[in-house]
Parts: sequence; structure tokens; C-alpha cells
Amino acid sequence: MHQTVAGESHAVHVPLAENLLVDIALTRKSVEARSMLVWGEHCTECVMPSCYASCALYTPRQDLKCRRFDQGIVPVRSSSSGEVLGMRVSFRKWGKLEAEGRLSAVSLQRSHALTIADRMVGTAIGWLPSVRRLPHLLATTWNRLKTRFAASGLSPREFQVFLIECICESTRGGSLTLTVKPRVSTGRYFQRHFEVISGYNRIEIPANTILGSVNIETDLVVQIEPVDVLPDNSFIFTFADFALLKGTNQSSARPDPAATADLNGRPMDSARKSAATCKCVVWDLDNTLWAGTLIEDGVENLRLNQTAVQVIKDLDQRGILHSIASKNNAEEALGALEHFGIREYFLVPQISGGPKSAAIGEIARRLNIGKDSLLFIDDQPFERAEVESVHANVRVLSHASIAGLLELPEFDVPITEEGRRRRVMYIKEEQREHVFRETGADFIAFLKSCRLEITISELNASNIDRVYELAQRTNQLNYAGRKASRQEIEALIAEGGNARMGYALGCSDKFGDYGIIGFAIVDQRHFNVDDFFMSCRVQHKKVDHAFFGWLLQKARARGIERVTVSFRSTGRNEPARQVLNEMNFEELENANSYISPTLDELPHWDIVAVQLGPRRLLH
Repeated sequence: MHQTVAGESHAVHVPLAENLLVDIALTRKSVEARSMLVWGEHCTECVMPSCYASCALYTPRQDLKCRRFDQGIVPVRSSSSGEVLGMRVSFRKWGKLEAEGRLSAVSLQRSHALTIADRMVGTAIGWLPSVRRLPHLLATTWNRLKTRFAASGLSPREFQVFLIECICESTRGGSLTLTVKPRVSTGRYFQRHFEVISGYNRIEIPANTILGSVNIETDLVVQIEPVDVLPDNSFIFTFADFALLKGTNQSSARPDPAATADLNGRPMDSARKSAATCKCVVWDLDNTLWAGTLIEDGVENLRLNQTAVQVIKDLDQRGILHSIASKNNAEEALGALEHFGIREYFLVPQISGGPKSAAIGEIARRLNIGKDSLLFIDDQPFERAEVESVHANVRVLSHASIAGLLELPEFDVPITEEGRRRRVMYIKEEQREHVFRETGADFIAFLKSCRLEITISELNASNIDRVYELAQRTNQLNYAGRKASRQEIEALIAEGGNARMGYALGCSDKFGDYGIIGFAIVDQRHFNVDDFFMSCRVQHKKVDHAFFGWLLQKARARGIERVTVSFRSTGRNEPARQVLNEMNFEELENANSYISPTLDELPHWDIVAVQLGPRRLLH
């Protein structure tokens, strides 16, 4: 439900594919009670009304408040049934959706009645003549009343999830942020970044993760805003509320809950996204990792936060990395970490007097991971706000959240042998870079000296856990731009390689073993690579060149000179496109795919040695 604005109640009719309408209907049937948030358009830099006179972006709407969405919030109806489906939003710079008030669980019957009443009142206000601003006053009064009506239900502790269902009308998808915070600031709030793909999306954020940061039984402010405002962004929100789900909900009503569709009804995967996996936690030191201030108290008077240490060790076993962003003397701070026996857990620590946003950026660069894979923990509201102001896609938490860190969905990853060794692998990668810098060799000569080797193995029960982990973690070198579900990967084993084969790629060099670093799904009838993703740990090491060289040899033996690769741009996987260009692949028009050169034209495919793993790979 959205705020009523006088003169702006006209709905638009949108044609949607039948399966999208089915998805929307299933979501509504799955909900037993909801919070009935009343959404309005707001500005991230709002200091109304003084900004109306000073801000160059101020665009008045009919009630003279600032217009931060193109066309405002537009009700959307189905072209086929005429039913109101939700609200269309196209964000301008600094625009955000915002709702505030006290939450309660409103029953399905009551929410339906309130929706009908809202529609009738909104239509009536829209017909009133604009005399002495009467329609605007009535709209303001009605918005207050429906917010109050929505707060007169059951306890919000009943909620299981914050459910966002939306249709992204942009072909490029987008990144959004959900923020939940008390209306009266306490310094604690919940924030989660999530991606949406073109077409249908359903995102469920467990309510207990929000409860760990804010008290949802007080007056709250809930916000949804884009990480980056794209020129053609457009979203139809069909559901954006806290929700109590029925015993039989959508996840059990459909055989594949990850299935989705684009705007034309074509099937797609990974629409029901939860929080993106966190790959690295960045820690503050003073009054976060330890109690006390190093420069004032000295190391002997500091008390180590044992809860934080245990969290660090547990996450390390899951393959989550750790680093440090601290305003301290680097030598003394590293010495304190050595004193407490935990120095080994922290990669590329950034300790200086500079801004922590700069430290965060350097950590992401040195580890070669996206900033949206970082989570920053600090006890100071100023430092957290400074990082957020520069890196909107970095998740930020207070030190008060440390005890509940292990329960966050960002860290819900399978424990694998590669995960346990991930920190050591990064340390060895630093050694590789050090050797390269010291030798002064050209990069190709250096790669040859490293004796790189990949092992290509058929997907099986022994490597499926690692393959699934890669599927959920890989973004930059994810060619198809999606996250394969566990069920899909398991189905490949059941198929037995008759038409499609799953290949797991392991890698090693003279410095050590990288573990399983990549996976490909190959249609063996036409030699199309339906899916290919690879860890950033081996980026630029010509491992991908070696795999495609092997595949081209395999295709040539069957009389096929070229292979094709499915590719869908997500904005985050541009490094994958760059690799395709480096390998002289050509983009096919309107096909979301690339075609390879012949083996003779593929550069550097023979730098990395290829070994075949067990089972049927020699056939």
C-alpha cells in the first residue's frame, strides 16, 4: 500500500505473462498476515522544507513536496483482469521508498478491506476540485489514518520474513538496499543489500535477522533504495512487507522455488534471492575486537573480545576471510594481534590514520573481491556512516551485532575442505605476487614458471558441495550471470551425462593447491557451455584459456571447430566478458552468447597443463 497523493491516483495497465501472474497469486496465497506498510517517495538527503529552496534537484509535485520518482508511485493493474497488482517506481537521484510507523500483523481479511477502502478514498480525493488545497489536506489526513489502522493488529513478533516481490522492468537488473531503523535514532539499525534480475524476483529476509538489530515493537522507519540509479530503472513492487507465512507457502507449492521468468515469460533462475554471501568481514580494533584503546591503554590493559574471536574462528572454518580497518599505529596494532595470538587470521590489514572507506576500498582491491562481498564492523556510528557514504554496497554493522553474526544468512554457506583452506590459499597468492615482483619477469613467463595445472573431473558426490558453494559465491567470473540451485546441480548427476555434462575444475601450481576453482555445464550435443563460473583466485592465470582449449580439442575430435558460451550481463560479471574478448570469442547478435575462435586462434591455451580426473572423461 502506498501514500495517497491528490491528483495522482490514476493506475496504468501492464501486460504480464501468465506465469508471472501465477507467481504473484501464489505469493498472496502464501501470506497469512502482513504489516501493511504505507510507502511514500522520499529523498536520502531530505531536510524539508528548507531544501525546497536550496536543492537543485527539487521538483515539485501537486502537493509541492519533492518529486523523487518519475511519475511518482504509480498503481499498476493487470491488463487481463484489471486487478491492482502493486506499485511502479522509477527512482531518480536520491530517491527512496520509505514507510514509517508502528508495526502489527494485519490479518488477510483486514488487509483486503483496508486496501479496498484506500482505493475508494484515493479515487474520491482524486475527483475533488483543487480548492484551497482541500484535496491535499484530505490526502494527508487519510495517510495518517491508514497508517494508524495498519498498526492495530497482532504483535509484530509473529512475522517470519520481510518479503519483497517485484518485477524489474529494466533489462540490466539492479541492486537495492533495505534499511530498517527506529524512528528515534538509537545508533542501531538493520541494512541488507540485495540484487534483482530482469523479470520476476522474490526475496525473503528472515525477520529474526532484523530483530537482532532493531526492536520492531517500536516506531520504525523502513526504506528501500537503489544502490546505483540507472537511467532506465523501473520496478513494479507487488509485495513489500513483513509477513507471516502459512504452513503451506510458495516454497512447497512449486517444485522449483528458484524458478522465475523474464518479462516475456521465459524461464530464468535465481530470482528468489536471499542476502548475497559475505566473503570477508572487516574488523575495527579498539572497543570492537578488544575492549579499550590501544594508544591510550597499552596492550597490557586491553581485554580481548572472546566472543569476537570465536566468531572469527568459526567463520574461518566456513571459508569467510577477515581483515582489519583501524585508525592506529600499524606496528603497535599488529604487535597487539601477535600478543593475543590471532594475527594469522587477518589478511591485508589496513591500519593507518586515514578514512576507513579508503581502507575498505584497498581491502577489496587486494583480495580481488567485490565491495558488496564485504561486511564492516565498528563501534563508532561516525565510522560506519563514513564507510556507507562512500561504499553504499558494503554491509555495515555495529559491534553490538557480533554475538549474532554466525546466524546471519550471509554466512549460511556449506563447510568444505576448500573453504577451510581459503585463508591459506590467499596467503600463498600473496607469496606468488611477491615472487613475481621480485623476479621482474614478464607475466606469461612467470605463469609458465609456476607450473600451473588444472584437473577436469566429472561432477560427482565428492565435489558437489564445493561446486554448489562456488555457484553461490561467484559473481565476477560467472558467465551465465546466475546462481545454479542445488537441485539443478544434483540433477546433472542423475542425468548421467547423456546430453549435458557437469565438469569441476581443480587447479594447482608449484606454490600449492587452489582446490576446486571452477565449474562448467556443457551441452555435449552442440558443444554449448550453458554455464561457466570460476573463482577469482585464478583470475588472469589463463586457467579459463586452458579449459576452453581442452573443450575445443574435444569438439574437434567430433568434427566441430567452434564452441559457444551462454553469457548474460549482470553488471558485476564484466570481468567474464573481458576474458571472452581476450580469448577472441565473438558475441552473437540477440543470442546472449559468444562463439569461440578455432583452437589454432585461441591464445595461451597451452600455458596451463590439463589433467583428466576419474570416471568417463577419456571417452
